[in-house]
Amino acid sequence: MNDQKVGTNYAREICGTFREIAEQTELPALKDNLLALAGDLEPIVTKLYFKTQKGTEDMQKMAADMVELKSKLLACQDADQAKTMCDPVCDDLEKVIHHVKTMKVRMT
Repeated sequence: MNDQKVGTNYAREICGTFREIAEQTELPALKDNLLALAGDLEPIVTKLYFKTQKGTEDMQKMAADMVELKSKLLACQDADQAKTMCDPVCDDLEKVIHHVKTMKVRMT
């Protein structure tokens, strides 16, 4: 399996984790935020890997972090606490999504 395919699979796994958390959480703001982020991320997973040069190791670490975050978010009953835990991850992903959507690739 080539590196791009593996990295792309990890990005898809991250989207799946967001959707799982959204289904199981009782916090509407968290649910909306995660579904929106997954919705933005899913259509660009192949471009995400290509344009950001994120290696498989980076995607693997991010997917592992999502598993830990998932257990913390599902145990959380306070919306502010969930937002505090989720914001760093969401902010990083939103920056990457913006970068992918606005970056032009020049083929020579």
